Amino acid sequence: MQIKQIARCLLFAVLCFYLTSVDMLLREGLSAPDSRIVFTSTRHRNADIFVMDADGGNQERLTINNARDGNPSWSPDRTQIAFVSDRGGGGHEIYVMDARGKGAIKLTDGPRRKGHLDWSPDGEKIAFTSWEGQKRTIWRTPYITVMDADGKNPFKLTDGKEPSWSPDGQRIAFASGYDWDDQIFLIDADGGRRERVTKDTAIKGSPAWSPDGKRIAYMTITLKDEFFQIYVIGADGRNRVRLTHNLEDHFDPTWSPDGRMIAYVWSPNIHPHPPAKIRLMTADGKYLKQLTGDQRGNEYHPDFGPVSLAVSPTSNIITVWGRLKSLAPNLR
Repeated sequence: MQIKQIARCLLFAVLCFYLTSVDMLLREGLSAPDSRIVFTSTRHRNADIFVMDADGGNQERLTINNARDGNPSWSPDRTQIAFVSDRGGGGHEIYVMDARGKGAIKLTDGPRRKGHLDWSPDGEKIAFTSWEGQKRTIWRTPYITVMDADGKNPFKLTDGKEPSWSPDGQRIAFASGYDWDDQIFLIDADGGRRERVTKDTAIKGSPAWSPDGKRIAYMTITLKDEFFQIYVIGADGRNRVRLTHNLEDHFDPTWSPDGRMIAYVWSPNIHPHPPAKIRLMTADGKYLKQLTGDQRGNEYHPDFGPVSLAVSPTSNIITVWGRLKSLAPNLR
């Protein structure tokens, strides 16, 4: 009897330690008021840009118009947000506005459709996807364009899509390929050396660098899986790890500034198809919580903004049994 009681006590202690550790991550890493996520939402029918705290709180709509606004990306100093929009009656062009959603300025103007974009770490460049081909053409060739942050001096970097700058600004990760052979590549930011990171045959996309520059998160789908899953791989192409495993779609990963969390889009692939929502997990794939979900419409394209070095007071990490019970259902 004594052994059973000791075993129960040990199990309870381990559970408390685990849950308290997760709670500390949420409180220390995500409760800071300047740790925010910008994302796209169709909760008001057309696509708009929203921001929220990194724990899902204080959701705020930044763009309010009849246009479709999406693919937001924070500037490194977090004072501006670049995004893609079809406002003005033209095609999909790149705009930039301040962090409050004011003063939108058009940066591009051309016949080619613009897509997924990313701001360079020094704030001087923006890389984005363009599609070659006429308006009525079914198949288009995507390529990566890099321009100054004010829209000047654009140049074609390489064929591919969904660019992601490395934290040191020296390389850009992107997806490229055809049919069932999309791969993740790296290219020097000046268009020099290009190398392939992934090797397996599958559709891949949405690469995202970890803040330390050592790993790349991305989404992939194979004929065997039938669902988009999120993987992490070393920048050298080694140590590939699968983070998500459910029979649901997981895509658009983005790292928290400290590298401990990954926000991503989740969609249960069932009929009738529920809206896509943004979730949060630890960098090793442990599910934490759903950040959006009560509203109608889809949420996607999350981007973690830069964060200050502020640390929560020690008094904020005290956890009570009620808090442990509230967190327990969210852990796997």
